[in-house]
Amino acid sequence: MNLFFGAALAKALGDAQEKMDKEAFAANREKMVTGETKALRDQVERLCMLNQAMWELVSEKLGLTDADLEKKAVEVDLRDGKLDGKMTAHPVRCPQCGRVSNSRHKKCMYCNLEFEGTAFG
Repeated sequence: MNLFFGAALAKALGDAQEKMDKEAFAANREKMVTGETKALRDQVERLCMLNQAMWELVSEKLGLTDADLEKKAVEVDLRDGKLDGKMTAHPVRCPQCGRVSNSRHKKCMYCNLEFEGTAFG
């Protein structure tokens, strides 16, 4: 009877240790994800600030307006064939030379043909 009790106790202790290890792993993972999320948020905020500063410099130097910026943003957004506020890169075959370029580029990397928004659909 004592041997059976000892084995059951050892199993219960092992199960408890395994549960604690899993909980500790989950807590560490959550802490890591939270830290990574904060770092990404900080990076995005800095990039937004730098983007604003760059736009203000460019607009002052070249006399561009917010409407000019919005028009260009729509043009860039449409390069992947979708007006969705994102730049999704995908391969595009140039209609002139037939070589494959990246949809983020305004022109073919090989023959310099300027792409139009509809060329990416």
